[in-house]
Amino acid sequence: MLPPAMAMRKFHTAQAVPPRSGLEPERQRDRALIGGAIDLRRAHGQPTGVTGQFVLDPVFFQEHEDRLRAFCDPSDPRPLVVEIGFQMGRFATDYCLLHPETRFVGFEVRKSYCEEANARLVKFGVAHALLALVDAREMLPRVLRPATLDALFVFFPDPWWKKRHMKKRMISPEFAADAAKWLRPGGHLLLKTDVPDYATWAEAELRREPAFEVERLADPGAGLPPTLRERRCALRDQPTYAVIARRRSHPI
Repeated sequence: MLPPAMAMRKFHTAQAVPPRSGLEPERQRDRALIGGAIDLRRAHGQPTGVTGQFVLDPVFFQEHEDRLRAFCDPSDPRPLVVEIGFQMGRFATDYCLLHPETRFVGFEVRKSYCEEANARLVKFGVAHALLALVDAREMLPRVLRPATLDALFVFFPDPWWKKRHMKKRMISPEFAADAAKWLRPGGHLLLKTDVPDYATWAEAELRREPAFEVERLADPGAGLPPTLRERRCALRDQPTYAVIARRRSHPI
């Protein structure tokens, strides 16, 4: 979670640093992932030891990846919702309690957050969720089929302020194209941030994807339960911003 003071730092909007010459496209993509590529980590890393009723460690356990894929299977008629970066699970829990008809999948790259969110889901009796300790950009292409996702939430992602780190930002042309492929027609990607320059930059990036109809929402809460970050911003009278990208039936 980002401290409020970070919203005042310089946010780079120039083109990202070009990839190193000689790198294969897959290797260039892997450099943007948190933790690195799954196949390399499986070959050379060690399981994280994360535990919890709803928590999966799909990087190191194929059966966890298989369980996640089965949970996302389109033969299940329930709506499928994904949150990237659920942190301690406050929004995930509140959303699941309000929408028991959905399947909810959360992705997080921090072990402690996975375990804290799992404890919260157990405490409130949520039974229709899974939490995965992995970079969503690496796992979603492996478990989702095209046009099977109803909503994709990206709340308060790391802005990756420095120019040399821009390739790590969650919102990118590549991610927008992937999201457009995963979402059903009429489905949506919702971004929230408290960094105004990030909101402007991400909105522009999403508008580059022709399959999306993009809008800056007047209601930054988007009619959803507030995240912990939003609650903290409200206490400090710090504004937040929401950008929605709706999947068109057909790209223009």
